[in-house]
Amino acid sequence: MRLILPVIVFLLLLGCSGSPSPVLPPAELTPLDNKLTISRQWVFTVGEGVSDFYLKLKPVVEKNTGYAVDYKGHIFSFDIKTGSELWSSKLEMPVSGGLTLAGGKLFFGNSKGEVVAFDTKEQKIVWRSQLSSEVVSSPTAASEQIVVKTVDGRTYALNINTGKQAWVYQHTVPRLTLRGNSSAVIKNDIVISASDNGKLTALTLARGKVLWETTIAVAKGRNELERVIDLDVEPVIIGDVIYVAGYQGRLAAVRIDSGEIIWKRDFSSYSGLYVDSTSVYITDAMGQIWALNRYNGSTLWRQDKLLRRRLTTPQKQNNYLIVADYDGYLHWVNKEDGKLVARKKINTYEYDVDEGEEISRELELLFSKQNNVLIQPIVINNLVLSLDRSGHLEAFQLEKK
Repeated sequence: MRLILPVIVFLLLLGCSGSPSPVLPPAELTPLDNKLTISRQWVFTVGEGVSDFYLKLKPVVEKNTGYAVDYKGHIFSFDIKTGSELWSSKLEMPVSGGLTLAGGKLFFGNSKGEVVAFDTKEQKIVWRSQLSSEVVSSPTAASEQIVVKTVDGRTYALNINTGKQAWVYQHTVPRLTLRGNSSAVIKNDIVISASDNGKLTALTLARGKVLWETTIAVAKGRNELERVIDLDVEPVIIGDVIYVAGYQGRLAAVRIDSGEIIWKRDFSSYSGLYVDSTSVYITDAMGQIWALNRYNGSTLWRQDKLLRRRLTTPQKQNNYLIVADYDGYLHWVNKEDGKLVARKKINTYEYDVDEGEEISRELELLFSKQNNVLIQPIVINNLVLSLDRSGHLEAFQLEKK
């Protein structure tokens, strides 16, 4: 039997398993004199968001149109400039995998193990393909195929027009894993798939033939919790180098043609990484933001004032990095030195607490889910879009003071 744990539950268990010390609270935010002017432009509601589910349903954007979906299968189209709704469609299905947009169609997966193709012009499903298990990652489109991963360790290639299966590749899956799968990435007709067993695999897009397989992380520890080494961070390809990281494992740079590891260092991340021409930017499992030299992995700077705030994947905007946290805050960081330069909260909530609920209220404040931002901020020029767990999508304009 395979066990899948949401990240927050996993971290709480891990914190209690090896030490009698209590779980430490998220770092409190200290006053910050914003160096940037950040103004809210519009607010849009994406149905019911993801509710209590740990799902990363990231909106997608094409030109001035955005598309988003909630966990019940309610699809929305909205105007990027104004935040006004263009149309919506209720599909009534348990969506679990994020959106991909290609050729006028939205592709996504659901918890029933289906991949669905939805025509944005006709506003209807054009095909659905049944796979072996739940899809919690976003499909990847390339050429005439859609590549998608399922939680049971399979990678599928489907015809983009019909959904017919072209090939399937399977790897072994550990008994205990985090809830999540990284999406496959494709370059030069090579499919790169990172797995829960700590391995990175290159497959041919045409037939799914294995070109090479490289071990990024090796399980260590006294129990199953300590031996989790999921590669849930989506690999990033720059030139002929793949950058990949995992939980309780390693961060590594790998040659795409051979699978040879160029450099590696011990690292633990379940969020994600951003890579530019000189640096790798990554948030670790403790909530630290790192900038590393992308050619050798050496540390350029480290920001540790957001510890345990469950940060998202960094996103670049001009000369800054943006991360969001568990409490609905967006943080702007100078990418040259790692200093915090601005902060903005995307939403606020009010609570009514009945008598006798003080303890649960304290836990809710400490590890609140209402304001959680699970997905990487979306940057469109000077506009930043951020979506929280409850479906509040907000756009902010960035200007220098």
